[in-house]
Amino acid sequence: MPENLPEEEKPLNPNLGEESSQPIENIEPSDEIITADNLMEESTSIPPNQPTEPVSVVAKLPIKPWIPSFHGEGSKYFVIRLINALLQVVTFNFYYPWAKAAKLDYLYEQTEFAGSRFKFHGSGKEMFIGYLKMLFIVAVIYGGFYWANAEQKAILGFLILYGGLILVYPLAIHGTVKYRLSRTSWRGIFFGYRGELGELFAKFFIGILLSVVTFSIYWSWVQVDLRKYVTQRIRFGDVEFDFTGKGLDLFLIKLKYMAFFFIGYLVCFFIILVLAGIGFGLGTIFSVDMKGGFREFSAGIIVGVIILYLLIIAIMGTIALMRQREIFQFYADHTFAWQNEKWHGVKLNMTFGDLFRLSVGNMFLLIFTLGIATPYVEVRNLHFIMPRLEIDGTFDPDILTQTESDYRDATGEDVGDWLDIDLA
Repeated sequence: MPENLPEEEKPLNPNLGEESSQPIENIEPSDEIITADNLMEESTSIPPNQPTEPVSVVAKLPIKPWIPSFHGEGSKYFVIRLINALLQVVTFNFYYPWAKAAKLDYLYEQTEFAGSRFKFHGSGKEMFIGYLKMLFIVAVIYGGFYWANAEQKAILGFLILYGGLILVYPLAIHGTVKYRLSRTSWRGIFFGYRGELGELFAKFFIGILLSVVTFSIYWSWVQVDLRKYVTQRIRFGDVEFDFTGKGLDLFLIKLKYMAFFFIGYLVCFFIILVLAGIGFGLGTIFSVDMKGGFREFSAGIIVGVIILYLLIIAIMGTIALMRQREIFQFYADHTFAWQNEKWHGVKLNMTFGDLFRLSVGNMFLLIFTLGIATPYVEVRNLHFIMPRLEIDGTFDPDILTQTESDYRDATGEDVGDWLDIDLA
């Protein structure tokens, strides 16, 4: 699949056919003598079957993009998550695969594209088998780590732990993508993934080595390379995909926000100095002499510390949201689908103000409910992101054909959960 996208065809000239669309009445009579030679010249210059009526040129209307939508309700999703949580507690978390299947089934069923809903075909039984395999892998890695530490072999323990994670990470990516997509359908058309675990592991392992040598600088190129590999091997029926982002572009985004974070730390340090002075000044007014052996404290300093804490959260949180939005935009704007010998782009219409309002609302929901509102936050996020995604309107979902085979191994799916890897 080509990395550089072909240029779009130039639109037709809207002025084409203007001469033929001119009215034919009010033509002045000609004094020219009509001869046989003139008739011969006219017969050769005018194509046969030339229309005698004016030809009108109809301007093409712009094609509206495809926009997915989400119809889930926080209350219904909350009930599903609550029942799942209770059953996981009763079964010592062995119900987790069935809980995840119920969660995905609801979320997929509430997601709509081109008038049709998605369907998740995975089952708790399939994911339970993968869950047991994941528990075995985790037991081996952490068992080896604790054994090495007990034998006072810290270096060996370090190699077992982080070496095991390096080995498992490609398995988690490969397994999560392959299982999740193979169990997802839309109008009966299944998604699929045709990547090879060996190829993905080689890319990841080489990328890790280069990242260590370059003190993590090369990690942006690793992330882009992995995404490109996975995206190019995803299928939606007979539709192929590509990711055209560059590692340098992602690195520059991260570098820019590293500079912003540094400036933010300097601003916070300056605020600390200012508030420290204010706090000591207020301390002469609000100081209280605590009896019983307690030291004298200043209410002004306490107020200053609280204000400082909130300011630091506001400054650093704002920078983090700006970074997150730009990375989301980077991934979306460089993703394309190939259909009918043409590339169809994806666009993300998300401003910083939109993301800021969503994040602040989510934060207050989680804080004031002590995390109980997590299902509502997940639903809010999907209601937020879906209407802001656009797919080129020339993409034709009605001509998709089935090409993918069945796949039921959910090992990587559960390992991906352990490593907090999910499809984006």
